[in-house]
Amino acid sequence: MVGPEKDGSMEKCQQLAKQKNLPITFTDLLKKEAWITLSKEYDLFINTTNFDNTPISVIEAMALGLPVISTNVGGLPYLIENNETGILVPPNNVDVFVEAITQLLSNSEKTEQLSKNARIAVELFDWEVVKGEWGKVISE
Repeated sequence: MVGPEKDGSMEKCQQLAKQKNLPITFTDLLKKEAWITLSKEYDLFINTTNFDNTPISVIEAMALGLPVISTNVGGLPYLIENNETGILVPPNNVDVFVEAITQLLSNSEKTEQLSKNARIAVELFDWEVVKGEWGKVISE
């Protein structure tokens, strides 16, 4: 579980993980190099938020080649095209989330395609691309 404690939910998760004896690693906010290194050890990125606009963590995961499964809330459907650049699931539905995870873990071809598509999609967020687009808007 990556990210800083913001609302008490990490502490609750830590307590539950300890109670259930789950092998979960909790990190604080990671620097770029640490995030890249950590991402190489995992197969998926899950985003379980109930509200968000354009989370940098999701964009970073997509750029790092991690297929993303996220709740379909806030601005996420503008960032993730369901079944093309990631998987979107309804919020507060653990069963559907688990099903999506299971499907990706059992279908390496789909997982690889989502990863490739996501990487291509987030390349549009590169500063050189964005700068060029702003230049076009300003010069009009």
